[in-house]
Amino acid sequence: MAIKIHGRPLSPFMRVVVLAMNEMNVQSELIVDDQHNPEYLATLNPFGKHPAVEFDGFNLYESRAIVRYIATNYEGLNLLGSTPQEKAMVDQWVEVEGHSFEPPVLKILVELFFGPKFVQKVPDVAVAEENITKLEKVLDIYDAQLAKSKYLAGDFYSMADLVHIPMLHRFVTSSGKESLVTSRKHVNAWYENITSRPAWKKIVEQYPDL
Repeated sequence: MAIKIHGRPLSPFMRVVVLAMNEMNVQSELIVDDQHNPEYLATLNPFGKHPAVEFDGFNLYESRAIVRYIATNYEGLNLLGSTPQEKAMVDQWVEVEGHSFEPPVLKILVELFFGPKFVQKVPDVAVAEENITKLEKVLDIYDAQLAKSKYLAGDFYSMADLVHIPMLHRFVTSSGKESLVTSRKHVNAWYENITSRPAWKKIVEQYPDL
């Protein structure tokens, strides 16, 4: 029985779940539905957000929790680290992604891509610029870290890198501010590396950017 992922193809949060499935060679099926539907709220996510996943007799929401569950419960690539130190570093950078990276990137994308493209929203330049400044500082820290190791948590690909890929790819391809990434030598090398993985290329081919 295929695992059912409830979400929308354009969503970075849906894509990160599919990416984890691909990395672990787990079969899944995308269900495009209304996250505000009463049945969805009652059975899948009472907060009315995508993605939510139906495993075999077990439902789960929140993309990072879903990715960690996949990495923990399916055989394949080790995405969580092997030693206590490696596992702690993976956890640390997953937290950094959620608290320091995603917020400014998402706000920039809302102003410069999602808003104008899908709801004809006029960009708030002040909001975009404020978050560009925040992101520059974050990416400087990333560049320093990636000067020391190939990946964020060390010299091994992990969940810490995986959770960045959909949002980072969307930012580089759609924000018009890709120079924030490409101008930083180590961040750009990391970006080119992680987005060249077959598991990610499969998503780009299956769900072309709109």
